[in-house]
Amino acid sequence: MTLAVVTARGYCAASAHQSTSDIHSLYARGIVSGENLAASYDYVIAGGGLAGLVMASRLSENSGTTVLVLEAGDSGDAVAAGVNAPAGAYYSSIVGTDYDWKHVTVPQANLSNRAIGWPRGKILGGSSAMNAMYLVRPSTTELDAWQAAIAPQGDSDGASNWGWSKMFGFMKKAENFTAPRAELAPIINIAYDASTHGSGGPMQLSYPAIMIDIVSNWTSALANAGVPELTSPNGGVTLGGFISPSSINPHNLTRSYSRSAYIDSLPPRSNLHILPSATVVRIVLSDKPDSSGNLYATGVEFAGNPTASRTTVKVKKEVILAGGPLGSPKMLMHSGVGPKDVLEGASVTMRLELPGVGQHLQDHLTAGVVWSTPLETAGNIHDSNSDFARSPEFLSFINDAVGFANITRLFNGPATDFHAQILAARDASAATLVPSNYPEVAEGYKAIYDATANKFFPDIAQLEMLMSVISPGVVSIQSAIQHPYSQGHVYINSSNPFDPIIIDPKYYSHFADVIIMRQGVKLVRQVGEAFGTAFGAEVSPGPGVVTDEQIDQWLINEAAGTQYHPASSCAMLPKAQGGVVNAKLQVYGLANVRVADSSVFPFEFAAHLASATYGLAEQASALIQANSYNVPENSASGSNPSAAGRVQTISNLFALCTLLSLALPLLI
Repeated sequence: MTLAVVTARGYCAASAHQSTSDIHSLYARGIVSGENLAASYDYVIAGGGLAGLVMASRLSENSGTTVLVLEAGDSGDAVAAGVNAPAGAYYSSIVGTDYDWKHVTVPQANLSNRAIGWPRGKILGGSSAMNAMYLVRPSTTELDAWQAAIAPQGDSDGASNWGWSKMFGFMKKAENFTAPRAELAPIINIAYDASTHGSGGPMQLSYPAIMIDIVSNWTSALANAGVPELTSPNGGVTLGGFISPSSINPHNLTRSYSRSAYIDSLPPRSNLHILPSATVVRIVLSDKPDSSGNLYATGVEFAGNPTASRTTVKVKKEVILAGGPLGSPKMLMHSGVGPKDVLEGASVTMRLELPGVGQHLQDHLTAGVVWSTPLETAGNIHDSNSDFARSPEFLSFINDAVGFANITRLFNGPATDFHAQILAARDASAATLVPSNYPEVAEGYKAIYDATANKFFPDIAQLEMLMSVISPGVVSIQSAIQHPYSQGHVYINSSNPFDPIIIDPKYYSHFADVIIMRQGVKLVRQVGEAFGTAFGAEVSPGPGVVTDEQIDQWLINEAAGTQYHPASSCAMLPKAQGGVVNAKLQVYGLANVRVADSSVFPFEFAAHLASATYGLAEQASALIQANSYNVPENSASGSNPSAAGRVQTISNLFALCTLLSLALPLLI
């Protein structure tokens, strides 16, 4: 059966199942202008990305609780069409536009001094508005290792929140799973287990309406290369090959991301305000500690751009940082919370010395092998500009073929010598590779190193493979290291919160990362061979790159780059290990400031980070609702008198909005 026939069959059946005229419009909820802000809110959420909007939705479920979200980026309404189409992630991407932070690392010494772009969403929904929509959870072992990592701080009950047994339920709470369309069955066998997913949650989870023929060979090719099919993905084991579900709304074939799932689907809520184009400048902290000896936040200062006047809004309960692994440590440091040497170097007055802020930064590094193919790809169809290529059904197709391999498969054996080398290098690595002079940070490096070398070796996935068919005439398979031994940092370098941050992941600073990725390239080539005539000649790196040294140089000089999964810069570790937050997500030394995003993961997972971040945000909401701080009345703080009070106080704002909401149709 040819690709064209298979694709057409999927298209016709899908069209009968869901007319494009049935696609629902999305309606913004709670988005306001600066003139309509109240003077104070119970909760101020700094960052309207994936985690921030989840918590905004959950915390505002109580009509008596007021919530403000401050998002540096625009609402995204002007680019909604490109964001909403799943394939827009490739063909109308917001990467490189004003809806992207356009971060760049410092030149990487171990990657031929290449600076690596780190796209991050600067838009309501954050990176969930621009990512590739894979839904791949961490394993039971990894989440239980997270629980064990924070347990030494002494809060065993709090630590248990982050193990598999509790996180699994919160990850499922975010989801509403829909099985693959029946008409896909003749094209591809998609293994799934509905019991490993949620039902009735805000985030829609399903599969594309059509499938490209070459993808149907994925799991069999992996099996022939020694990577068996995983028949129950996302249930606690992340090892093997499968077709991943994606955050796609099956009813209108649109991207389901934190804004569309958690905000646009709400009826109007007068107690929820979301302010786009509002960059958090700093958290306003009290002049003196409270009765427990901790400083506390009294407000949040923000501005629309570098030259705009700054405004302070007061907080009655808590400030929640949800700026992600780059934004959250940045906001803490600009508030005077972080490593003393970094703050002094940036000319920021230190309010609280917390060495771990910005440390322990990790990322998945990836590289792709490319082949020509005689078969039609999604890229060929897109370039045809046919009616089908413009249809919602085709534009729902995204890459979703994934596979995970452990060390045993990468080395065709237990790799005992390699493991021994890693263990022997532990202390020397901590002494020479940690980008901080604080002993606490070095201890945290050791803790992460020990988990990676002992708990995740050899049985937990060390490499992810992703198949891509979005380019015309070629197909690629990426291989990405999942548990890097290299750790870096993210720092500020000036007192201006609008200046770029310093991002240094220190890629390949540890020798093991290079070796694991080299073995990954070899495995990917075996998978390519298993595809037989479906794959043509290898285009990159090509037949001239064969030896270990040649593969290493190809990775270092041109191929290795980010998989867009940075994490751990505000790690949930004991304070003595350079941790930033405790098991309740509270920043050490601050009474009412929490961090709730992927920056708190203590180490990388063999997963895509969206599912774990949705689960984190759902659980954070429950923790905050169960026990929140109350800011003392008449609190003195280091606020800027010229900025404070600029927010207009509209005494009857919330009552007025409530009356208006009753008169408005829900339009859902």
